[in-house]
Amino acid sequence: MNQRAQTESHFISAPDGLRLHARAYGPRTSDLTPIVCLPGLTRNGDDFDVLAQALAEGAAGGPRRVVAIDYRGRGLSDHDPKWRNYDLRVENADILACLTALEIGEAAFVGTSRGGLHVMLFAATRPAMLRGAVLNDIGPVIEAQG
Repeated sequence: MNQRAQTESHFISAPDGLRLHARAYGPRTSDLTPIVCLPGLTRNGDDFDVLAQALAEGAAGGPRRVVAIDYRGRGLSDHDPKWRNYDLRVENADILACLTALEIGEAAFVGTSRGGLHVMLFAATRPAMLRGAVLNDIGPVIEAQG
C-alpha cells in the first residue's frame, strides 16, 4: 500500500438536471463489493479520503471500488437555488442517479450522520442494494433538542 489508489472525479446529472460530483477510488472492476461513502449534513466526500484510499488499495481483502459522493450544494456538486430540494428524498434520488451512472447496483455503504439516514432510507426502500452498512454518528432517533 505504498501508492495512492487511482482516483477519478465524475460529474453526474441529478434527476432535476443539477450537476453532482462523486469521487471514485480504485479499480473500475473488482470481484469485491464496492463501497459507497455518504457524508454528514454540511460535509462532503473528501471526509472519506483516507478511508477510501485504504479500502481501494486493498486494506480489506484486495483492491476495490470506493465512491464518495458530494450531495447537492456541498463539495464540488452544484448549489441548488431551490432550498426545498435540500431534502432526504431529493438527495436520495441524487445518490441513486450517481450509483446508476457509475454502474453500481449493490454496495456496502458507510454513512456518517445524514449519510446514515440515507443508508437507513435505502434499507427501507431498496434493501437488495445493501450488501452491508456502517452507520457512524447516527441512531434510530434524532432528538429535537439536538
